[in-house]
Amino acid sequence: MGTAQTTSPGPDLALGVPLDQLPDGGMLAGHVDQEPVLLARCGDDFYAVGATCSHYSGPLAEGLIVGDTVRCPWHHACFSLKTGEALRPPAFSPLPCWNVDRRGDRLFVQGKKEPLQPQQTSEVGRGEVPARVVIVGGGAAGFAAAEKLRRERYHGEIVMVSGEEASPVDRPNLSKDYLAGRRRKTGSRCDRTTSIPTTASTCGSACRQSGST
Repeated sequence: MGTAQTTSPGPDLALGVPLDQLPDGGMLAGHVDQEPVLLARCGDDFYAVGATCSHYSGPLAEGLIVGDTVRCPWHHACFSLKTGEALRPPAFSPLPCWNVDRRGDRLFVQGKKEPLQPQQTSEVGRGEVPARVVIVGGGAAGFAAAEKLRRERYHGEIVMVSGEEASPVDRPNLSKDYLAGRRRKTGSRCDRTTSIPTTASTCGSACRQSGST
């Protein structure tokens, strides 16, 4: 029997790491209280955020720092290193953040920060904030727009107009789940190898039509 992994990889950042391990523009993956944490440096500023992308758990330490943001290497989601906010899709949820304390030539990551709460500047129905927002299109862009409104604490009515009956689909996640399922299946085949269906039911009907199981 295998044993479950009980510790996160990398150094315990709460115990401190040498400053020279983190050059300008560099990143270091570690952990604090068993949570994976990414320690990053931008000039004389140091940031600590969650080390895995909130979209599909991509390893952010293998990504790219641009200014005070980090880009996921898998699907290029972008996060603020200052606040953990998801700035670009396909990620919508923010990253957790920790405090970074520099003591001499060592950096210590301690104390998880409270999630940043955006402040609503006006009341719904007054001033520049409308009482209702209509989003045309029910795909990923429409879902991203609705999610952004809620994260900005918009409390009005959101109406999404779409000609499709299906709910918005996260295609990168769906394609990975679909391909992983095909690899797990042994002794079966699917002739539709040139395209990935948009729903599981589509895949099932396509395989049945081609005579596969």
